[in-house]
Amino acid sequence: MATKSTHAKNQPDPWSYEDAVATIEAIIADLESGRLPLAEVLAQFEQAVQALQQCESYLREKRSQVDLLIETLTDS
Repeated sequence: MATKSTHAKNQPDPWSYEDAVATIEAIIADLESGRLPLAEVLAQFEQAVQALQQCESYLREKRSQVDLLIETLTDS
């Protein structure tokens, strides 16, 4: 039976685009509910902006990789 290394357990979960989008969607739902105090609204908004920036950076990186692959295919 294979077991995971203890080193992997100590590593934080890798960043996931899908998880970031789910977090943003949850924050939007909280903000739209109107039940949060202003300080919490601002903190949640800041967290959403940071997550959006991470998503944008990730998508830019992946787009560059796709463009490079397409360029490689067309150069053949």
